[in-house]
Amino acid sequence: MSLKLSNTIKGTLLFLTCLATAGCGQEDMPTPDDGRPQVVLTFSASPGLITRTQLPGPDNLQHVQTVQLYIFNGTGNDAQCVASEAVDWEDIKAPANGANTASKTHPVQYNQFTAGQPYTFLAIGMDNCSGDTYGLPAAVQVGQITLSDAKAVLASGKSRNDIAVSELFGGSTVLTPVEKGQITGTIDLYRRVAGVMGWFKNIPKQVNGKDVSSLRIELYKAQNKSIWLTKPQSGADVIMEPIAENDDNKTLVQIDLKDTDFGPETVVSKGSYVLPMIAPFATADEMTEAGYSDESIYVKDYTLRVVLADADGKVIQAKRVKNKDTNTNGGTEGGTGIITTSEAYRFPINANWFYPIGTKDAPIDWPEEGEDGNIVITVSPNWDWKGNLEWAD
Repeated sequence: MSLKLSNTIKGTLLFLTCLATAGCGQEDMPTPDDGRPQVVLTFSASPGLITRTQLPGPDNLQHVQTVQLYIFNGTGNDAQCVASEAVDWEDIKAPANGANTASKTHPVQYNQFTAGQPYTFLAIGMDNCSGDTYGLPAAVQVGQITLSDAKAVLASGKSRNDIAVSELFGGSTVLTPVEKGQITGTIDLYRRVAGVMGWFKNIPKQVNGKDVSSLRIELYKAQNKSIWLTKPQSGADVIMEPIAENDDNKTLVQIDLKDTDFGPETVVSKGSYVLPMIAPFATADEMTEAGYSDESIYVKDYTLRVVLADADGKVIQAKRVKNKDTNTNGGTEGGTGIITTSEAYRFPINANWFYPIGTKDAPIDWPEEGEDGNIVITVSPNWDWKGNLEWAD
């Protein structure tokens, strides 16, 4: 099924001055406490985020299984986490009769709000892998973590293979409690990861006399290991902290090829999640100006490439991936909005964007040996892609 940006979670925060509201039983309401502001969080979810997503293969089922709410006493980087609580998400069902949303009321347990002070309400949605991968929700500790430290960081003992199978959502809103009356707010959860997937056919058994053993989709440098739980209000939405700067961590997808995978019409396909990454630089001067220092890592002529490798993992053929829709790259020449040819190969990996290399119906036909053939793709901002993402092993 389609995973879209429109698949969001909307939370309505209600500050109550009465004991009950329409559509909510009294047993769902917090106990009154000397007139202090109290909050009920009502989640509204579109069907796509709460219905199981059927991936290729009978056992690959992914969906948001748990939602966690964090409350911070302010809006700046130094705002401290004052509460963390699980949202009872498991019993939410897909809406019936074609309704657009389902709703869930969550009585917030924290009741120490100070009227007139803004609070940041940050929520995350996790599938059945991302909690273990990033040590969530426990990684955000009450009284110890500030907004600037509210990150998903690869947990000890986890690797790029865990990132590849972990879908994570996040979002936040700021509300200022009042002593009387009612205030509402909305939390929209968006993916904090990107997706990369490839479809290929007509893969050669040999290249330059060497047997082809596997196909890989590679990033120009080692993958990052962390991302903020919600998009920053300013600055780049990326944290440049690699897992470890080595060739293995450049691999996003690896397909070990069988004899039956080399037929001219046989399609092989696989994909993975990846954390955001800046685009590589064209020159050392650009790199230095941006604050980076290792030309061998950051100055490259591609963001993604697809390689064929032998049994030892050595690359025997490589094709760069070119973004057909260069307007999504973010950089322009001369204020025209047009990307130079070289920049079409250098593009950032953005959260909630999907990077399909080919499609199920139009797989990449691997170029014949000696052909000058790089691979052209169309990037899908905001995950606006009608298809399924199969995870790398």
